[in-house]
Amino acid sequence: MRKGQKKWVNDLSCTLHYKGEVRKCFAQDFRHMRLKLPEAVHRKWKLWCNMNSDSLSQISNNEWHGNTICATGERINYTIIDRKDKVKEAARLLGQVGGQAGYGKKKVRGDSNYYRLLRAKRTIKDAKKKYENNS
Repeated sequence: MRKGQKKWVNDLSCTLHYKGEVRKCFAQDFRHMRLKLPEAVHRKWKLWCNMNSDSLSQISNNEWHGNTICATGERINYTIIDRKDKVKEAARLLGQVGGQAGYGKKKVRGDSNYYRLLRAKRTIKDAKKKYENNS
């Protein structure tokens, strides 16, 4: 891994709401979230609970809403968001295919013919533009 590139670790973000207060926690997947959510509740409000996945309802392809009931009877609402946006990820991967900054072969755009074609296209474009302006 090169300097400045951080590996994406936590795909899920959870926002907890209780009595007007908000707390966030992060997890790698739903299995990991089952551990992190009760831990975050205990740290913030000193309440004991479990993540109740029965109350979890999917709002969109990357958002879920749910609630949990603590041992003392309090209800805590939460929203889980999948931070790894699938569309952006696909676009990022497509962008890596060509024309990106990098090292070695990635940086090479083409040989001398590539640049000759670019110059020819620019000349044709300029000629069209000049013709349209004169007409």
